[in-house]
Amino acid sequence: MAGLMRAWTAGFSAAHPENPARIILESRYPGELVEALARGRVEVVPFAREAFAAEHAQFAAVAGGGPRLVPVARGSRATQGGTHAIVFFVHERNPLTRLTIGHLREILAADGRIRTWGDLGLTGERAGQPIKLHGMLRRRESGNPPGIVNYLEQRLLQGRSWRNGIGKYADAPGEPQALEQITRAVAADENGLGYSGFAYAVPGVRPLALAETDAGPYYAGSAEDIAAGRYPLSRKVYLAVGPHPSEAAREFIAYVLSPAGQGIIAQDHIGFFPLTGPEIQSALAQLDAATPAELPQYVPHPVTVPAGAGYVRPDGAISVVGYNDMREMLGALGDRFAALHPGIRFSLTLDGTRTAPPALARGTSALAPMGAEFSPEQLADYRANVGGEPQAFRVAHCSLNPAALSGPLAIIVHQANPLDALALEEVAAVFSGRMSRGLRPYGLAAGTALGQFMSERVMGGSRFAPDFKGFPQSRNVVAAVASDPQGIGFTAAMRAGPGVKVLSLARRRGAEPVALTPESLTAGAYPLDRCLLIYVKQPLEPWVREFLRFVLSAEGQGIIGRGTLGYLSLNAVEVTAERAKLDALASRDGVPETKLR
Repeated sequence: MAGLMRAWTAGFSAAHPENPARIILESRYPGELVEALARGRVEVVPFAREAFAAEHAQFAAVAGGGPRLVPVARGSRATQGGTHAIVFFVHERNPLTRLTIGHLREILAADGRIRTWGDLGLTGERAGQPIKLHGMLRRRESGNPPGIVNYLEQRLLQGRSWRNGIGKYADAPGEPQALEQITRAVAADENGLGYSGFAYAVPGVRPLALAETDAGPYYAGSAEDIAAGRYPLSRKVYLAVGPHPSEAAREFIAYVLSPAGQGIIAQDHIGFFPLTGPEIQSALAQLDAATPAELPQYVPHPVTVPAGAGYVRPDGAISVVGYNDMREMLGALGDRFAALHPGIRFSLTLDGTRTAPPALARGTSALAPMGAEFSPEQLADYRANVGGEPQAFRVAHCSLNPAALSGPLAIIVHQANPLDALALEEVAAVFSGRMSRGLRPYGLAAGTALGQFMSERVMGGSRFAPDFKGFPQSRNVVAAVASDPQGIGFTAAMRAGPGVKVLSLARRRGAEPVALTPESLTAGAYPLDRCLLIYVKQPLEPWVREFLRFVLSAEGQGIIGRGTLGYLSLNAVEVTAERAKLDALASRDGVPETKLR
């Protein structure tokens, strides 16, 4: 990133002659600059990879809080050493052509469920053959992983351990790079699967197309796919600032994210890509997010977990069943909470939102992490088994990142439609059939989580219009509206794509419409925001209350905000509201108030 930093510094200084920027330290490795940033000797540090856990800890020990890594560009497609996209190769005679992120997670994880090619649907002689994995050495002598390994741990494993038996290749003087060694190993192994970069391909291997889920779409990793952020294993580069960045540091990063700063990226020889518009807005929101000083600090209180609880596994770990897209945040939150409370460990079984309510109701899960509210059927089942009501706590705003599974609700129209905004009562009237405005309504089917959200939150429980067409997936809704100039639809916001535009929304007629941006989400201003939730049983067990205190603290929300899937931290007002629920429940349950502070 040296060339970019010099160009950005020169451009910023020309635009701000009264407060020019200058580079005072340079290093090939960002880790060498962490202490200088933590101690305030420099204000901005480039990171061509995600930060290591040890770097977060080192920084926090000096600065009293973790660094903020603000994405400023998308990594290259195939430039060796240019934070390039990651591709998985198979042998050229392997008939497999594509994989999902979920497949890769289950292949790579120690407790993963995919071990043979038959588990991926291949038949014949190959079906029973084990998948032989080839990858990089997972830890260097420093104890830190290589940058690519760190990325895969965050993006794919999300707190789970690596599978044993993976071939481990390392860079060595006079030898081919580890990534080339991996592709050569796959070329020599008909049952091989290995990760590398597009530039390291050798004869005898074939890249796999990737998708987030089985529903697709699958992307081969073209330059266009990566530039648009569609390829699931494209990467980003960052600028790091301290927990309380100065106004000058904020202005510098704002310049880098401006059209002038992003224009410099295309001129750099490394081949990074500028961020998309939504990514720039998300980065700016991250820069302007509440500082740790605005959120409550976490002070641990001693707690114990009842040994005989149904959610305690034979090995003593606490079982948590629920939403698969919360694996990264729950893994990181659980690890940190366990470090603060020795003796507590978590075992995550995160197969989907629908698995959480029955497990909480039957006592086999301590918590119910979910991407949607309980459905009426789930609530009825819970009441029948428990005899009371579950309590929900918001823990994060949903994401605008296409890699995430949960997003806010967006109202979309055909790109040629002159309509720019609607009030919620107008949206309700259109989708219930009380008013047409010449629009044809599309959306998620009534039985889906987003269909229920639309019916309950927007339409007041009304049925959808007779001409409403419901689909199982957001991408189907987007395709339908994109092909119909009179179409209007509701969809997960991060699935909106070419051919449609997202409407601004007003809470009521006469109110100012609010555009869907990361800023409007974190401010609580966008009317159809959605949140990730953790449901718990009442009365709350002391350790559960303590865990929620941690999640709803500066440290817990910081962990959530650093996630790679783009889920957004709660703002200070929202944190206060959720902690007020804890206070109220504690008061009702007879817990001394001092225990909550």
